[in-house]
Amino acid sequence: MGGRPLLLLLLPLLGACGFHLRGDVSLPAWLERVQVTGEPRYGKTIEMLAHSLRAAGATLVERAAQGDVVIVVEGEQRQRRVLSVNSEGRPREYELSYRLVYSVRTPAGRVLLPSRSVVRTKEYTFDEADVLGKSTEREELWHELRRRVVAAVVNRLRYSRRKPR
Repeated sequence: MGGRPLLLLLLPLLGACGFHLRGDVSLPAWLERVQVTGEPRYGKTIEMLAHSLRAAGATLVERAAQGDVVIVVEGEQRQRRVLSVNSEGRPREYELSYRLVYSVRTPAGRVLLPSRSVVRTKEYTFDEADVLGKSTEREELWHELRRRVVAAVVNRLRYSRRKPR
């Protein structure tokens, strides 16, 4: 009972020290109206990035002229590398690597943030006795890596500074 008044006195100090709940940091003002674009083959990534930006507070626009900036998905690369093999020389462990390249431009096409890439990796074991299950697991891991890369892009955008116009 005596701790409640002390707690109420300490709560304003949390705000004063710059404490924010995770996910509370909003996008900078220059990223209010955004178009996300890229080649059709990057559709899933573009969709995921657009959804994440909307969740972070951005307004998505259909045409570049309606927005403040255009985020261009320039490329993505998925790579699978063998990490270890069993006694018969068959793969036992793999490393999955997902790389996304993006840039930020004005609606007129001027580069604000040049091409940047984000890479995330994940290791997984392979079991020949469960090929179907491991195939499903691998696809889920690719999806998770894409999600992590998109989250990293949005996080980088939160803390990036726009080049002066």
